[in-house]
Amino acid sequence: MGGSRKGIPNKTSRYDSDILPRLSDIKEWLMQGDTVREICKKLAISPDSWYRYCKEHETLSELVTMGRSVLCNEVEKSLLKLCTGYEYEELKTIVEEDKNGKKRTKIEKIKRHQPPSAQAISFFLRNRMPEEWSDKKELILDTSQNEEARKRLFLQMVNGELDADTEENDADCQEVQQKQVDEDMQ
Repeated sequence: MGGSRKGIPNKTSRYDSDILPRLSDIKEWLMQGDTVREICKKLAISPDSWYRYCKEHETLSELVTMGRSVLCNEVEKSLLKLCTGYEYEELKTIVEEDKNGKKRTKIEKIKRHQPPSAQAISFFLRNRMPEEWSDKKELILDTSQNEEARKRLFLQMVNGELDADTEENDADCQEVQQKQVDEDMQ
């Protein structure tokens, strides 16, 4: 039987009947930031079915990737605007009464400037350039002296010489590490 599914000839799949005709809606929902759960509810399918369709149908998978990419680009543009500041127009509605008691509505356009946001700048720099702007600094205490002490300890451990000298070797390693910390602090 050609084109049959589970023994039922020519039955269209739920993907063909429920998803394929709504690809433009799905794209729009993704670009608006809808979650998988929200999209599944709109399509009346389970999240498991959604993920299976994404895996089985390249068209849907590419649409999801593209829709999310567009949304991420928009968010990045907005973040960049917050980091650099921007100009915008504000509309102000003024209702005036003339001498005769007649009300007149007047709309004014006012140019405003939104200054850069320190919080947005901090977020941007910490995420785009973490080596230079991260709040967490990594202090590496691994010196050649420390490396040599570790190698000796390892060789002694492998050769079975470590049992009697364990405390002495641990003290040596700790002493070398403490010296390095003291030097780095000065």
